[in-house]
Amino acid sequence: MSAELPAAYLDTVFILQDPPDPLPLAFAIVTAFNPMDEAQSPDENWAADLRLQGRLAAVGWERFRATGCSPDQSHTEPGWAIVCPLDAAVDLARHFNQRAIWWIEHDQLHLIGCENPNPQPVARFSDRVLPS
Repeated sequence: MSAELPAAYLDTVFILQDPPDPLPLAFAIVTAFNPMDEAQSPDENWAADLRLQGRLAAVGWERFRATGCSPDQSHTEPGWAIVCPLDAAVDLARHFNQRAIWWIEHDQLHLIGCENPNPQPVARFSDRVLPS
């Protein structure tokens, strides 16, 4: 694993809000919360999320809420599942000063660092989605 990405990323599980059925064949999950893993206040995080939502609305990409969590849900970071090209998702995450994105393609979950965007296979995405 790339040295710049915390090992805890590999344990991430997801909560999806109003996802399409079926899920898109390929999509990214991007957050604006806690840039570069630096804890922000709730107000700062939600303000960043609103900026991200505005950017997504401006480009018109299909999206739905996707929250990444630690397995015990003690840490959560709301983000967006976005149907867009992989390079566009990485650029978007870089704009919001994020270390990485998640890329899901054909139910395979990949972790992709923004500095070194080589996909690292992690698990089946469906195995990481918590029941709603």
